[in-house]
Amino acid sequence: DQSALPLPKAISEDIVGVINAINHNVGVNKFLFEGEPGTGKTETVKHIARILDRELYLVKFNLIVDSKLGQSTKNLVELFEQINALPQPHNVIILLDEIDAIALDRINVNDLREMGRLTSTLLKELDKLSDEVVLIATTNLFSKLDKALVRRFDATINFNRYTKEDLIEVSETILAEYLNNFPNVTRNLKLFKKIIGLFEPIPYPGDLKN
Repeated sequence: DQSALPLPKAISEDIVGVINAINHNVGVNKFLFEGEPGTGKTETVKHIARILDRELYLVKFNLIVDSKLGQSTKNLVELFEQINALPQPHNVIILLDEIDAIALDRINVNDLREMGRLTSTLLKELDKLSDEVVLIATTNLFSKLDKALVRRFDATINFNRYTKEDLIEVSETILAEYLNNFPNVTRNLKLFKKIIGLFEPIPYPGDLKN
């Protein structure tokens, strides 16, 4: 349903691939969505859950991380034990939103030992994750993620692939849907499209060269 979730064609095709992989149970069950804030990662996960008629379970990492030494890793282990014990895993999707909150590169964090233990625990738990569980993680800080973690996922979808034309089309779609709530308001989408076209998109930091 493109009107419900306007995405560039390249990203939409990848999402269709994710949905088909889940639907046909091909043994691919861990996905990483990476991209700048506002590119549609979390909303896309919600949309996938709606399409597949699955309940979406959102993991809040602020409830995992604890100031007590070692407690965070225990919380993480307990979380995955609960995930693996779900009675009907084929009816749910697990969302690890902003996974970078606990899994930044172990050589580039201030609290090296504690974050290192937490990341190592996450790697082990992902290895033990049931094949019947579909897990999707999102991150705004892909370049800073631990590389071993990235390798644990079956597929990584890049949400930064918006051309200027894509941004204009998405903006136009969102405006049209918004204006549907105000039937008496005069709309001039051609003028809106022309105005939006005058703006230059802000480059994604990963695209900047030193």
